[in-house]
Amino acid sequence: MPRATTASHFRDGFAALKHEPALLAAELTWRWCFGISMLAVALFSAGIFLDGLKVSKADNFLLSTLQPQLLATALRHIFRGSLSRFLLAQALLTLGITLLWSFASAVGRAATLRRLVTMLGSDDEAQPATWNFGSIFLLQLLRAMWAQIALVIAALLLIYGVTMASLERPLVAALALSFGVGVTVVVGFSLNWYLGIAPLFCIRNGVNAREAVEQTIEFSNRQSGRLLVIGLVFLAIRLFWMVTMAVVLVAPLNLVGTIDGRWIALLMGLVLLLYFVGADALQLARWGAYVSLVEDDSHPDPTLELTAEIPPELPAPLEIIPLEGLA
Repeated sequence: MPRATTASHFRDGFAALKHEPALLAAELTWRWCFGISMLAVALFSAGIFLDGLKVSKADNFLLSTLQPQLLATALRHIFRGSLSRFLLAQALLTLGITLLWSFASAVGRAATLRRLVTMLGSDDEAQPATWNFGSIFLLQLLRAMWAQIALVIAALLLIYGVTMASLERPLVAALALSFGVGVTVVVGFSLNWYLGIAPLFCIRNGVNAREAVEQTIEFSNRQSGRLLVIGLVFLAIRLFWMVTMAVVLVAPLNLVGTIDGRWIALLMGLVLLLYFVGADALQLARWGAYVSLVEDDSHPDPTLELTAEIPPELPAPLEIIPLEGLA
């Protein structure tokens, strides 16, 4: 049965989660494995960097005083000459996390999208869903690199605008803070959107990364209205879920002094885990809605096309009666 309304796409997205609970388990697995691995890599990198610092007895004495000026003097002496090592460590850490995220997201997204396409696809699909891991990995890597580039450009423009404002150059500061940062955010969001949706076409149509981006742009132009509605509705649900969980998160603080602080921390940790589970479930339901919309876009309702092709029936011409027949 054709799905012609936007509401049906929402139903398809949540119905996919209900029909296949393993999808949420797969989504949580790759996301949480990446998060734990990223935290481990960051802690290991910080440990190596801090282990290479030399702290003298004088520095230990200054640190023990807890005086702001003495603390600043000790820290400057400890970190003197370590800026290059710090930058190198951060560069290697960023590169490692980027590659790790690209690999994990490619594996997880390929698995979940392949199952969603199989579930929500048409029965007469000519080409079965494929893995196409290499193209998805390239798209995720480009997406991560572009997000970092956009973030750095926006930060530099923000620093430049604040500097110009302090130098009493309001026009340059206003252009940098409004136009520069605004254009960077819009362009960064747009390209991130196309690169983020493109893996769906890699899985469904078995195309490479370039063709997937092209098909994503064409699809977004045709279905811009429905995509906007789907995105706004899921954003509203996500904000509601976040506000609700934030209220629940601070609720255990009312038990301070009544129960042990470790139990309070445990309760707050469980609330955070519940929030992440709900957020990942909404993300997966949004992907299901996108898959449903792509299927409708690829297989439009034939009755609508037939109605559009048949011209409306013209009224029958009036019969003209000769005047002689009236006599």
